[in-house]
Amino acid sequence: MHADGGAAPSTGDSTTDPSSPYFIDAAHPYAAAAASALTSHRSKSKWSHLSSLPLPDPLPASAVSAVLLLLRRRPHVALSFHSFALRRLLPARSPPPLILSASAAHVAAASRLRRAAISVLSSATCHYSPSQIFNALAATYRRFASAPFVFDLLLLAYLRSRRDPLAATSIARRLLAAGACPLPATAAALFRSLPSAESALEMYHQIYTLPGTRTSRALQPTAQTFNSLLLAFYRQGKCEDFSVALDEMDRYSCEHNVGTYNIRMAAYCDGRKFDKARGLWDEMVQGGIQPDVTTYNTMIAGYCGAGEVGMAEEMFKDMEIGGIEPSVTTFEWLVRGHCRTGNVDAAMLVCADLRRRGFAMAAEVVEEVVDALCRKSRVGEGLGILRAEMRREDFTPSRGSYEALIRGFCEQGEVEVAMRLQAEMAGKGFKAGAEVYHAFVRAYEKTEDFEMVERLRKEMSVIGIDEEIGLACMQ
Repeated sequence: MHADGGAAPSTGDSTTDPSSPYFIDAAHPYAAAAASALTSHRSKSKWSHLSSLPLPDPLPASAVSAVLLLLRRRPHVALSFHSFALRRLLPARSPPPLILSASAAHVAAASRLRRAAISVLSSATCHYSPSQIFNALAATYRRFASAPFVFDLLLLAYLRSRRDPLAATSIARRLLAAGACPLPATAAALFRSLPSAESALEMYHQIYTLPGTRTSRALQPTAQTFNSLLLAFYRQGKCEDFSVALDEMDRYSCEHNVGTYNIRMAAYCDGRKFDKARGLWDEMVQGGIQPDVTTYNTMIAGYCGAGEVGMAEEMFKDMEIGGIEPSVTTFEWLVRGHCRTGNVDAAMLVCADLRRRGFAMAAEVVEEVVDALCRKSRVGEGLGILRAEMRREDFTPSRGSYEALIRGFCEQGEVEVAMRLQAEMAGKGFKAGAEVYHAFVRAYEKTEDFEMVERLRKEMSVIGIDEEIGLACMQ
């Protein structure tokens, strides 16, 4: 497969067998005429000349694929013909012939046109199974003198477009069965996509440690590989198993990088073990590895989550002094930290700084700001914040923002405003829940509108809302 990691899968040259689904008919009259038109004419006239060529009925995919074979030394022209064939030569609304997709992928891969190859393969994944595509690439590999990493690109196509880790895993196993090994970056992407730390670790052992595995130095695991394993453990809350990945890292004499430290520090921060997190920070700096924006954000998030916003602010100051440009995540965590400790004025100042730098808050952060303002009886300001964010085309308000505002206006006796917000909330697709109903019940009780109270309680009973749940939500 890879030059140093095994040969490409081979099934014999079925591309010369007319009975094979992988037949490429380089002797077909149309193939020769089309290739000649695209190489003998000037760029302005070659496509019009190509369009004027007589077409056999039907035009076999083996002949169309042969044009790509004949033009493989001119990859951009070949890929342009591939697009032309899909638009003009082949039946509309039909899946692209598998042999044509495989041919285009080989042409792109052989010329290191990575994006084009992934695009072709991603399209093929919508119509064909992983085994069908893999077999087509394997059968046509030698005829096109393709690049080994075309199989890695197939794996990446599934990871990026279909988000199908099971399909990607089956492809990886086929590579291993053929004596091949995926590139380290591809293997790392696969580990990150798998649903559990156990499955990521199992795939790691299949690629790198099982008997018979052949990997050259160029294909050995890297820091990125082990960081993907650490991330898999971290996401599943199994940080106590970090030692498994770290021991493997030591076995390969692979040095830790900033990503390695960031994941380990995140685990300590989640457990509020800030002394250990700072110990890793010091170890990293002493080793000559400089913290990046993720490192700072990890510590800031940890401190804010624990309510130690003062420490988070100190980290923010160190960040700017060190010349590290803060990201939107930096400001969002500071906003959340101040909101959770009840310091709404400080949160608003951070919001203003965030906007001044051209950032925009995520919906869940806006919800925390709105809720914090409403709990301080600053409901009008909360509504102003929501309205300001809603001017952005890419912003969709959350259910929680509406609930906080409805609760706040009901507590202030502005039931009409709350009713308009509830109607707007319904228009956004959010059904009123226990908290909204109970907010209106309490508001009408204060105005002694018991008829409305009874009507709302009956409505709650019909739709199955427990009033006690509503009371709990209001706490």
